[in-house]
Amino acid sequence: MIGVMSAMEIELKFISNDMVILHVDTFASTEYLVGSIHGLPCVIVYGGIGKVGSAQTAQTLILKYDVDAVIFTGVAGGIDPELDIGDIVISSNVVHHDLGQILPDRFIPFDTVGFSADSALLQLALQAAKNIEFDVIPENIRGEAASPTVVIGRVATGDQFISSEEKRVWIERVFRADCVEMEGAAVGQICVSNNVPFIVVRSLSDLANEHAEVDFEAFVLYAAKNSSMLVKEMLRLLSAQ
Repeated sequence: MIGVMSAMEIELKFISNDMVILHVDTFASTEYLVGSIHGLPCVIVYGGIGKVGSAQTAQTLILKYDVDAVIFTGVAGGIDPELDIGDIVISSNVVHHDLGQILPDRFIPFDTVGFSADSALLQLALQAAKNIEFDVIPENIRGEAASPTVVIGRVATGDQFISSEEKRVWIERVFRADCVEMEGAAVGQICVSNNVPFIVVRSLSDLANEHAEVDFEAFVLYAAKNSSMLVKEMLRLLSAQ
């Protein structure tokens, strides 16, 4: 049984459309779609934006459904300046960027080590990325049509939508992150504490700068689709094992 999570419904609809749904459960006002994809038993759920909801949802997947692994899919803001909108980050590690002590002149993070994603799921995601043909990145993003770059990287998580170049640079410098979002490290922390394999797959909808809000609205659907394509291929590969 595989748990597939996202923060928003739009991030999961490309996956749930291909699901054979057996029943829908509700826990703590959150709906869990139970069924299969490619014959593989799955529970699909979007737990809302932010760390609290995603942690609660991940724990429910583990306690109520005894999932063998958790895959989180969705969009993110780019932190690595070498990446652009549409590129995809497969997590090797997730870390909280907003957990720490605020002093008058600086912020001291409590943890820069984070939580490591499962190595077998990481290799599976890389194989899935090789197998599929992603939607081409729109010309208005890069000036010419291009295929997404897929990288293994670090995902930074905080209860903040980052729309600041100054903050983007800080997250890059302090955490050496490749992208930033609002759920991954919370899911990773819950999974690690329960000894359940996890991985986060994120497609960039913006670059976490002053244009982030506008870019997010323009490109979230495109980014969510590519991330979902990769996860669906991961599920197909798992079903064949």
